[in-house]
Amino acid sequence: MKLFFAAVLTLGALVQGQPAGAVRDGPVIAFLPPAVNTTGRAIVLASTVTPQGKIQDSIDLYLNGLKVATNVTSAGITSDGSRAVFTDMLNGVEAVGTVDATGAVRKFPVDTRGCVRPLAVCFVCFFSCVATPHATLDGGKLLFAVRRNQPFSTMNVDGTGLVNLPVYSGSLAPAPQRVVGASGLVVFTSAAPFGPTFAASATDVYVMNLDGTNIRNLTKFGNDSRIVSSNATISADESTILFETNRAGNETQIWSVQSDGSGLRQLTFGPGEATSPSIAGDGRHGVYLQARAVNLLELYLDPQPRLLIAEFKYSAPQAPVISDDGMRVLFLLGPPGGAAAAVYQVNSIGSGLRSLYAPRAISPSGVVSAAGLAVPPSPGSLVSVYGINFTADTLATAASFPLPDTLAGASLIVNGSKTPLLSVSPWQINAQVPRETPVGDVDFRVDFTEGTMTPSQSATVVTSAPALFLNAVLHAGTAVIADDEHPARAGEVLEMYGTGFGDTDPPVVSGQPAPSDPVARARAIPVVLIGNLSAQVLFAGLTPALAGVFQLNVVVPSGLKPGRYALTLNTGAFGTISIQ
Repeated sequence: MKLFFAAVLTLGALVQGQPAGAVRDGPVIAFLPPAVNTTGRAIVLASTVTPQGKIQDSIDLYLNGLKVATNVTSAGITSDGSRAVFTDMLNGVEAVGTVDATGAVRKFPVDTRGCVRPLAVCFVCFFSCVATPHATLDGGKLLFAVRRNQPFSTMNVDGTGLVNLPVYSGSLAPAPQRVVGASGLVVFTSAAPFGPTFAASATDVYVMNLDGTNIRNLTKFGNDSRIVSSNATISADESTILFETNRAGNETQIWSVQSDGSGLRQLTFGPGEATSPSIAGDGRHGVYLQARAVNLLELYLDPQPRLLIAEFKYSAPQAPVISDDGMRVLFLLGPPGGAAAAVYQVNSIGSGLRSLYAPRAISPSGVVSAAGLAVPPSPGSLVSVYGINFTADTLATAASFPLPDTLAGASLIVNGSKTPLLSVSPWQINAQVPRETPVGDVDFRVDFTEGTMTPSQSATVVTSAPALFLNAVLHAGTAVIADDEHPARAGEVLEMYGTGFGDTDPPVVSGQPAPSDPVARARAIPVVLIGNLSAQVLFAGLTPALAGVFQLNVVVPSGLKPGRYALTLNTGAFGTISIQ
């Protein structure tokens, strides 16, 4: 019998394409945007991950490397770097306050009546009513928002003098970004700052005095409610405001305007969205995100040149903030499309890129079959281990057989033994579970050649868990996926590729390629249904020349009319297939 397997020789790309992150229950990996003071030497960061890689339910706050608070929901820093400003939630009570490097906390409960909560909240989502705490440059007052009508309030840092400002609706930029200038000028965005309106309106940029007086709009983007401006941040000298908006089209771009409303201009033009602006104290430099890169704007030149200062291939930066002196930039880093999992720093000229806080950990529920997040691992199967900071921004793949047990300085340890590796990236390791692994709860961890290791995560290993890889149902003898554009025909042979189909005869040593003579056939032949009809399985076994990859050759049942049908293995539905 002829076996077709050339179509899956790019296995590294096949399994690397699974979603980044497998957290379905338990503690969630979460990082808050970092904050930096005027000189860039005082730093605030917050995370659910401890420096040792333990993942917990609460977000701890660190000021200059020292843990100073817990259960925080957002955080910033005073300009002199002496205190962090934060919001937190404890026993359902939300508060705003400050904390210094000794851990001395001043905290004041906030009335959250009228808070508008989402209609539906997922079980791993988190929502707080009090947000975006900011300190004035002299550190004497706090400005914060509650998610409701008339959201903004100020108070003295000792908790006295609470004032609810007369802004009907609006948003402040995140806590690490400056929204209050030296004289107390406040910048915010709003579609209805003066009261409810029945007319559609764009979201514009506004400024006001710290006491809520003299509200005036700096942009006038009209009555199109699809135009949204956000994340407005002001230089300390109050000369320049940066913000993001989709005013010029579907993509969000960075714009600037002077605090008197003059000089409105678009600064970025794509391709790709530009977001998350931050501005230096004198308004001469700004940073923003675009295309997995942190970029610098030289605002004192015309036109404003843009300098790429940190770019990533396998990771994505988030939430950059530039120090007031314009010398340092901090930002979060995480998997593309996923939550942040590290804090990085780079000089504004693009040198000195390094991690400030990058604990290593396996995600809760992060050990799954390489064929899908809902599929458990099994002995001999290919597995994806999701986590954080396994490597720098690199992808290391196995180049030959037997598969190595160390790649990029990382080893996956299963019940105390090293495991054959296919690939290692910052956020995911692909490996083959040893055939000798017992069924039941098994410990997984990652060891690193410099001597550190992640905490162990337990995963349940089952006897077999047959599953097909994404886009791995092909017309036999081709690399063409059987999809709506290339439907199958009744009576033709399809190749299907997956993992976790159990023992083979003969057995194959983990990390070694499957033989072609004799082929390693599955001892248990899976049941394959297309629609409600059984598909004849011509072959089920390991794909020769690959490790841990099973191949099914099946015949599309006759009698199927043209249409789309469910494709089902004996373990459950895989997807759909079109028949012409």
